Amino acid sequence: AEERKKFEEELGKLQSAMAPAEGEPESVRGLTTQAQLVERVQQLGEGVFKAAQHSWENALAQIKVANPGLEFSTEGMGML
Repeated sequence: AEERKKFEEELGKLQSAMAPAEGEPESVRGLTTQAQLVERVQQLGEGVFKAAQHSWENALAQIKVANPGLEFSTEGMGML
């Protein structure tokens, strides 16, 4: 009985530690290891980078359409 009580206390501590924090985004709920969290952060970072890259390319295309005579050098911009 004493051992069962210890296990239940330990289980309660673990459940409390894994409970979602206030304001925790849905996208990270259920992650249980640091590696999972790092992987999720990398995925989100890649998504943000791709969106920014697409926005930049779209802005360049608009500049070229609005200013057909303008010579705009994009050399080296692919290095990002």
